[in-house]
Amino acid sequence: MPSVPADLVHIGSYTAKAGPELAITAWRQDPRTGRLAPAHAPVAAVDPSWLAWHPDGTHLYAASESAAQVLSYAVTADGLRLLGAQPSGGADPCHLAVDPRGRFVVAANYSGGSVSVFAIGADGALLPYHQLVAHEGSGPDAERQESPHAHMALLAPDGLLYVTDLGTDEVRSYAVGPDGLRHVATSPLIAGMGPRHLAFHPSGVVFVAGELDSTVVVCAAADGRLRPVSSVPATVGEPGERNYPSHLECSPDGRFLYLANRGADCLTVFAVEDGTLCPVADVPTGRWPRHFALIGDFLYVADQDGDTVTVFRRDPVTGLPEPTGETVAVPNPSCVVSAPSGV
Repeated sequence: MPSVPADLVHIGSYTAKAGPELAITAWRQDPRTGRLAPAHAPVAAVDPSWLAWHPDGTHLYAASESAAQVLSYAVTADGLRLLGAQPSGGADPCHLAVDPRGRFVVAANYSGGSVSVFAIGADGALLPYHQLVAHEGSGPDAERQESPHAHMALLAPDGLLYVTDLGTDEVRSYAVGPDGLRHVATSPLIAGMGPRHLAFHPSGVVFVAGELDSTVVVCAAADGRLRPVSSVPATVGEPGERNYPSHLECSPDGRFLYLANRGADCLTVFAVEDGTLCPVADVPTGRWPRHFALIGDFLYVADQDGDTVTVFRRDPVTGLPEPTGETVAVPNPSCVVSAPSGV
């Protein structure tokens, strides 16, 4: 099967408001202006809160959150074709990690407090999960940390899998082998921070977004263990109510870190200097920015409560995202992903 065009972008949406018919939409990116134009007909699903590409560029996987399933799609010239749906093994899967060699997918089950491992079949569809790893513990926030809440599963450059647990204030690392996951280390972070997402810096430093205490924690990493070194507020402006940081990501050159803040409705830019974070600016976004994606020269923000994806052009010198004036109307967007490069 030929690979898909490099300018193809998919957007996942929560479906309670608009219905399942617009769950996954496909777009073509204009690399000069950043504008997104419809590419294919939308695909129906239930709350695809996270999308992830197979490295071959011809398959896409979706975490169907409220259905507790992981969906497999073939990416064709006519759009997405459903290959199958597998139970996730835990309630509310919210994140997926795909092996860069195309062997398996790992799902983080938020309410289930677990991670599940699926082998990828010859046709690109997921087989039933063959391993389910349950987390244990709780945190000081009685409302949000009553039990484990696995929020993100991310494969590091060294091949280890890191899983953030918002409920236990920990990051767990796993070695990945033919038989599945083997626990390597559990790293306690800061009590009550609620680790949601993390990002790897080229220097080896790891940044962790604290959803519950509105911070970014800078961690040293060695042998699968994270050690908190410092912590900075999630926004440049005066902290008020919880800002509920969502997603964070480093610029390709490692000079900047971007963090979406849902309470403040902004994207916060940090300069990265010798592994430390220096706040630069808070850039206004739409309402409740749940996720964003750096695609070429542009940055696309999924404004979940604003029903839009907002387009910014990123200045590579200052790091600042500058509004292009382009927006895309998408109901309750949850995730933006682009086709893998080099396929």
